[in-house]
Amino acid sequence: MVRIKVRLGAKGQLVIPKVIRESLGLTENKFIILELKDKTLELKGVDENIPDKWELIAKREGLDVTESLVYGDKLYEQVFS
Repeated sequence: MVRIKVRLGAKGQLVIPKVIRESLGLTENKFIILELKDKTLELKGVDENIPDKWELIAKREGLDVTESLVYGDKLYEQVFS
């Protein structure tokens, strides 16, 4: 585990330290997921192949990927777990 104290900027901006960015594979213009759980902020790198993963999971579950995101929560849990 790595624990680093950081300071928020004037506009509430947070600079993610280099060691954390590198360990998550974060580079400029990449997306991350911020998740709030029990007053704890969790930061997760986003796999660039998420649409492919969602499609595979949807097919496995017998869902039509052209449907609305009614099944989005179920897929989210499987992709990001």
